[in-house]
Parts: sequence; structure tokens; C-alpha cells
Amino acid sequence: MAACAVICQELLPAARVALRVVDDRAMQKLNRQYRGIDAPTDVLAFPNAAGDGQAGDIALNWQAARRQAAEHGHAPQAEAIALFAHAMLHLVGFNHDDEPARRRMDARTHELCKTAGFEVKSFGH
Repeated sequence: MAACAVICQELLPAARVALRVVDDRAMQKLNRQYRGIDAPTDVLAFPNAAGDGQAGDIALNWQAARRQAAEHGHAPQAEAIALFAHAMLHLVGFNHDDEPARRRMDARTHELCKTAGFEVKSFGH
């Protein structure tokens, strides 16, 4: 997807990122295994600190993206790009542990979406 490449180039121009698109069932398994939460989520980011050129892995739940897109009134592709941008920000060190950090991360996510050609007013969460 060209929009993903734009976001990767913006944040991690010299690194590789693996993207896996999954369904609710696979995402629930990953969420349970890595976060101890026995429920599906929309996106997970797994940073790689090995210094081998691989920035990390992203698991994106397409079923969640479709549901959330309907709730937010935009195309599933726009939701998926917002979730991908959000996960990429996690790979470069962003977090949303408190409200100010969440606002900064959401604002940067919106900027990345716009750079990639997608306008989203709301996503995920």
C-alpha cells in the first residue's frame, strides 16, 4: 500500500517494518499472548531493538478497522492507515500513557494520515 510506504519513509526511512493483517481471532490470540488481555484489539506494535535494520512488526486487525471505520464515517482503508500510523509512532517511541501524550500522538497520527493522502477525523480507541 503506497500510503504505508509514505508513512514509513516519513518516520523510519532506513528501516524495515513487517505488517501482518489479521482477523479478530488472531488478534485476540496475540493480545492475550503479549499483553495478557483476552480480547481482540485494533492494532499492535512490536518494536525490535536488535539494531538489524528491522524496526519492528505491526499486526493490524482488518475486522476491527472495518467496524471502526463505520463508526467514524470513513472508508476502512482510511481507518487502517490511521491504525498503521499509530502503530508506527509506537515503533519510534511514542506512547499514550496519559492524556497529554495521547493528544500529541493522535495529532501526529492525523498529520501522518494527511501526508499519506487520507483525512480522518477520528480513529481507533
